[in-house]
This record gives sequence, structure tokens and C-alpha cells, in this order.
Amino acid sequence: MSEILDPQRPHACGDGERIRRRTGEILVTLAAVWAGCASPAAPQALAGEKPFHRWGRLANPRFEGTAIRTALFFAGQAKDGSNPYGCPEAPPGNMLLYTVSPVDQRHLEWSSAPANRDLALQSMADCGINVASMSTWGEDFLACSESWSLWAPMQTSPQSQDEMFIAAGGKPILILPFIESRANWTFYNEFPRWTDGRVAPGTVSQIIHLVERYLQNPLHPEWAQRWAQVYDSSGRPRFAVALIHAASNRLGTGDHAAYAEGFDLVADAVLAATGVRVGFFIDALPPGSNAPGIFKPSPALTGPHLLGTDSLLGVQCFIPEIWMTGSPGDEARIKWKREFSRRWEETGIPFLMDVSPGYDAHLVFPGSARYGHTAAWLAALEGMVETWGCDGLAYNSWNGYTEGMAAMPLRPEDGGDIYNAWLRELAVLPSRCLEFLRGDANADAESDISDAVAILGYLFLGQPARLGCPQSADTDDNGALDLSDAVYLLSYLFTGGRRPDDPFHACGLDPTPDGLTCDSFDPCR
Repeated sequence: MSEILDPQRPHACGDGERIRRRTGEILVTLAAVWAGCASPAAPQALAGEKPFHRWGRLANPRFEGTAIRTALFFAGQAKDGSNPYGCPEAPPGNMLLYTVSPVDQRHLEWSSAPANRDLALQSMADCGINVASMSTWGEDFLACSESWSLWAPMQTSPQSQDEMFIAAGGKPILILPFIESRANWTFYNEFPRWTDGRVAPGTVSQIIHLVERYLQNPLHPEWAQRWAQVYDSSGRPRFAVALIHAASNRLGTGDHAAYAEGFDLVADAVLAATGVRVGFFIDALPPGSNAPGIFKPSPALTGPHLLGTDSLLGVQCFIPEIWMTGSPGDEARIKWKREFSRRWEETGIPFLMDVSPGYDAHLVFPGSARYGHTAAWLAALEGMVETWGCDGLAYNSWNGYTEGMAAMPLRPEDGGDIYNAWLRELAVLPSRCLEFLRGDANADAESDISDAVAILGYLFLGQPARLGCPQSADTDDNGALDLSDAVYLLSYLFTGGRRPDDPFHACGLDPTPDGLTCDSFDPCR
């Protein structure tokens, strides 16, 4: 049995679980008898169909086919004067530079107790986040002052990342390494090749370090299951890596093909060194902006080349509106972000719609832009997720306290529960984009006895272990999965009961949105 629990269904144990399973067995048998069958039919695959692996979707067991809903996360203790990771001296404190703070101080005490780490990751999962983008700041052989201690907002050391992989065990959340820029190293200064011809040597080195530490660690083989795998454009799973500031100072402004090819060069270098196939989500910096880099990718001009890049998994931006020129107000930033998002989403490349509650780093970065944190801003970005977020969601960030970006409940003066509730609403939106057939719980393009069996098996026996489209199993359209759904379907099939509501005979979206999701439904693809 997989160590990662199903994010859709609560789990029981002991006598309660035995009673639950026995009840399920009885109900499944009754369903078969009701239909006049000798035994319940097992769900069948569509004849002649091959598994459909959608580009940009998760490939890990128990998450397969699911849209990514990620939040950028800085693992580690607050910079509170402590030194839990053994640096020569305690990293400089920054808590007086926070523009927002959590109401629960345990979110600042990551290294103090395993329970605090469990709280952080479980809180993300409770909001609907299924992938934590783990901020990383260089290899473990670097001195603290050469990697994370001077620039990361938390004590984001390699040891804190080990703690994150430990804490992720048994939780419905995966980890996606997110390679950051540092004052002494940036991706865009070496990509695609360094001056000596080597392929992005710092990038390759950091990825190899991560692979050896988390995928090939003989002391912790279980960690490999916790790294997010994502399907590439050919349907092949790759271990995902996110790259911030994905521009280039090594290319000219028109070198679109060389830029796209560079990602495959990096992936091939990692494959040659480790035998592991990786792929990339890129922070596409906008052309014609204040963003760094001589070359910055354009949806219209670079997009066609990126469509042919084997290792590209998608676009995952980090607040691209921060790079706008001039001093735009919120209305102008919203208009710009809509156009930026629309253009990238229309390329056909998987696009994780990035959102943030706003930005306020006036203490740590005096003179920097301040925007958002208003009802109008939140509503506008929610609309963008509804429109361009079908491939997934990227929330920036879970605990960016110095930049006014956080998602756990905050102090009342910092917004209280507003942003936490907002994230919970946003996280279900990518899963409302797929068309489905109500009553076809096993996704075989038919509504019959096998669907009632699938519903009962899922609810009581853990067979199937997950439903790719819980909305399809909500036959009575009450927004919940329970015994009544199987009864409702059986009544329709065999005793003249009311037929399930649309979408029933034809693929469509749920006309009554609720908390249920639909991450994969092959008959309507």
C-alpha cells in the first residue's frame, strides 16, 4: 500500500475499519443482486483505448492525472536569532521586516518540533494544495553565507529540506524543488551555456545534488516517492523542477530556438550524470519589462519552440506583474496580468495560473512596489484562475512574510483568515474545467451497474483507491459522495427513478459548482 494517503477520502483503522469494509462488501453484493447479477462487474477500460497522460499533470501514484495546485514554500525556522542548522554564526534576523505574520507562532518554529512541520504541510493540504514548491538555494557543500543564510526569507537550509521530505510522508502532498536566484548565482547568467561552453553548470550541479539527495539516497529510499513527477508532452513522467527567473544573458533577443533547446540540454546533462529524467516548470519573465535578462521568452515567438521541448512541463511564474515598468496602480496591473496570462495559456503549453494576495516588501526592499491586498485584487485574480487556470494553480507564496505574501491564518491586523479562505476557494477551480458524464463513476463511457459498484467500492472498500472525477460519481448532485449516490443510480437504472442531472447523456461541466472536483475523465477528453 502506498505511503501517500488518498487526498479525497478519510481513513479509519482498527475495528471501525473492519466494520466499514464488511458493510461495503454487503452493499456491493446487494447492488449486484439488485441488478440480477451473479457478481459485481469490475470496471472495464474503454475498448482499444490507451492510457491518456495529459501534459503537465501529476504522474505519481494516487495523484495520477491530477492538476497541480502548488504553493511556494520556504522550509525552515524563522530567522529569529536561532541557529538550528549549525552555521558558523546565526543567520541575520529578519522578523522585524515582516509585513504580515501568522497568528499561530508554530509556523515560525519549523525546526523546533516535528509537529510544527506536520502542521505546516497539513495546513497546505487542507487548503487544497497538492504540491509544495520547495524553495532551494544551492548545493549542500556551499557555506551558509554562500547559499541561503543571507538571502532566503527563512532558514531554508538543505537540512530543513530534509525535514520537509520527512514531514511529507503519509500526507496528500508532493514536493517540487524550486531553484532560486542568489546574489552570487542566477540561472539567467549561465543559461543555456556558460562562457566555456558547459551547459548551465550551476543549474546542472544543483539538480544533480537534489537528485542524489532525494531520489538516490540509500538511507532514505522512501523520499523518492515524495518528489512530484509530471507528464511531459509525450506522456512520459519526469521528476519536476521549477526554475525562477527563466531568462538568459547568454542569448540575443531573437534566439528563441536556442532558448527552448537549452532546457533539453540541461535535462540531458542531468540524465547522463544520474540516470534520472527531469523536466521543468519555468518562470517566464516578460519581455519589455524591468525583469532581468537580455532574452526573455515571448508567448508568440518563443512559445512555438517551447512546444517542441521534450523536457518542458509547463509555465509556473512568480508574480510577473512585479516587473511592470513605471508605477502602475492595481487596475493597470490587473489588466496587464490578464493579457500576460491569456497569451501564455493560449500557447497550448501547460500554464499554472499564478496568484498572490498582493505584494508588500517595503521594509526588506525599500522603494519596491506595493499592490493588492484588496477585495478587488482578490476577485480579479480569482476570475483569472477560473478563465486560465484549468492546467493548475501556483500560489505565491505560503510563508513569504517579508513580502506580504502568506496563506495561513494571519494576525487580525494582517488580514486574519481572508487569504486562507481565498486559497481554499481557488484550489478547487482548476478541477472544475474538465467535462464529464454524471453517473459514469468508473469513466468507461457508460452509466450502468458497474458505476454503482465503483461508488460503493470506493466509499467502503478502497477499491478503487481514488476516483479521477468525483463529480461523475455525485449522481444525485448534492455536492457530496456518499451511499445515496449509489442508491440514486441503482434506482434510476432498475426501478424507474429520476435520471441523474446533466451532464448525463452528453459531456459537459457541472452547472451547480460545489466542492467536488474532476481531475481526469478520459471519455470526454
